[in-house]
Amino acid sequence: MEEKIIKIILAGEGGQGIQTAAKVISAAAAEAGFEVSYIPSFGVEQRGSPSVAFITISPKEIHYPRFDNANITMILQQRAIAAVLKYIDAQTTVIFDSSTIQPTLFKNQAKKILGIPAMKLVSEGSLPKASNILMAGVLAQLLGLPDVSTWQVIVKTLGKKFKTEADKEKNRQIFLLGKKFKLEENSFSQPILIPQSGQIKIEGEGKRAIIIPERCKSCGLCIARCPAGALAFGQKLGLFSLPIPEVDLKKCTACDTCSRFCPDGAIKIKKIN
Repeated sequence: MEEKIIKIILAGEGGQGIQTAAKVISAAAAEAGFEVSYIPSFGVEQRGSPSVAFITISPKEIHYPRFDNANITMILQQRAIAAVLKYIDAQTTVIFDSSTIQPTLFKNQAKKILGIPAMKLVSEGSLPKASNILMAGVLAQLLGLPDVSTWQVIVKTLGKKFKTEADKEKNRQIFLLGKKFKLEENSFSQPILIPQSGQIKIEGEGKRAIIIPERCKSCGLCIARCPAGALAFGQKLGLFSLPIPEVDLKKCTACDTCSRFCPDGAIKIKKIN
């Protein structure tokens, strides 16, 4: 890592693991002998509001942790851009998820724009909720943090979430993928995993179903609790660029169980005349 102050912003949706990634990088930099400041900033996370983390890494004492301009800004979801755009200037390197965000949104804003199709890569690796681990690997690459000690920090931070040794190893491979990935520059992946916007409304069989993709975190509770087996993950994408449920109105009894169990108010089905 260069012997200078580095100011980093991580931004995404609440519940996406932004703060976890920030804690990992902060702890790994501290173990490498640097002074570190980490400031979280987020809203009502379970509703998917922007989650932002401010990190300062310095070879000397940090007297004031807040900053107005970032050296590195990493963005995982398009809706988080507005929360950090003011911190991007001609000295900023922007790293973004090129499978969910259009690069034109940063045109003429930053010194350098680098992409990685994060959601695509973690989905292909059967770990669709591990984009924060992948991006921690990318930051470790840019900052020159050691593989072994950074991974040890991840294990210490997330160890209880690794249910098996096989699961732990899959996450380690995702981290190493980010650590070694050749970031895209000038030519980027197609943003094929952009979340659906607006409401999805379908009617039939005397029922009306409303699904709000921008609220759905693809947790699958509605599917698991539906007594009629009328719900299943479909092709459309929700908040975290993951598949959301679709409804078979022929099977649905409009019992409202899905609505009662949804923690985010993302689904409602009722009978109509």
